[in-house]
Amino acid sequence: MSFQAVVRDAGDALVTNATVGMRISILQGSPSGGAVYVETHAPMTNANGLVSLEIGGGLPQTGSMASVDWSAGPYFIKTETDPLGGAAYSITGTQQLLSVPYALFAANGGGPGPAGPPGAQGPAGPAGPSACEVVRTADGRAVVYTTSNAYGYGRTSTGASTWVTTAINGPVLGAVASDTLVVLYTATHAYVFGPTGTTTSTWVTTALNGTPLDAVASTGRVVVYTTTNAYGAGRTFTGATAWDVTAMSGTPVMHQAAGNRVIVCTTTNAYGYGASGSGGSGWSVTALSGIPEGVKGSR
Repeated sequence: MSFQAVVRDAGDALVTNATVGMRISILQGSPSGGAVYVETHAPMTNANGLVSLEIGGGLPQTGSMASVDWSAGPYFIKTETDPLGGAAYSITGTQQLLSVPYALFAANGGGPGPAGPPGAQGPAGPAGPSACEVVRTADGRAVVYTTSNAYGYGRTSTGASTWVTTAINGPVLGAVASDTLVVLYTATHAYVFGPTGTTTSTWVTTALNGTPLDAVASTGRVVVYTTTNAYGAGRTFTGATAWDVTAMSGTPVMHQAAGNRVIVCTTTNAYGYGASGSGGSGWSVTALSGIPEGVKGSR
């Protein structure tokens, strides 16, 4: 069950961007009934003082959510809050749980109710991916990929065109192209098709740590980021293509491409991928004073 509340202190001021202590109790029979389940949370409020949590996902103190007999209601939710983040709960509230989560249990003594009539036909969805997808760059490279292989089409050292094939580990989750690079990523690896130092084209692969979240392309660079790391595909000082990886702290929340640079923001830091002093590519990081509320880029 999702729960949200706005937290104010004793002076009625919003408690913003702060950790608060909360105790959630499910009471049976009445607002003063016995607690069949109790849990604690330590969530963080946002810039508007809003706190969000999942009832059933806290630290159990009494009973378990799985053991609650929802057909034996009514039930009430009691919330207790310590705006200072501890366990000295000074703000309390109780409200009746009218329908969730025991709507599926009430009709037939705990079992699901009868099936309802069929609904109206919805609109047709977008076409799904075919067995062969194509993504291309602005400078003449193209990649065709299937569920098991990726086929890059680019130039040779003599100016001719040729195919370069690489096996891919698992289904492709995303594909993005800059003006010179094509990047594909699966749940475990990222693959970039780009130039070598001799003007030919090649594949370069890197293993991913964490769960892939997204990819973003700028001029000449592409970044794939996961829950723990960011992987930049760009040129080296010799003109070849390579991966540069940086570990990230905090939770990734947004990204932005600006010219030939890419920024990935977490809840605590901003990570920039751009040109290095040697003519290659590299990462730099800066700490943030709070959770970022936005990021913008030129060009």
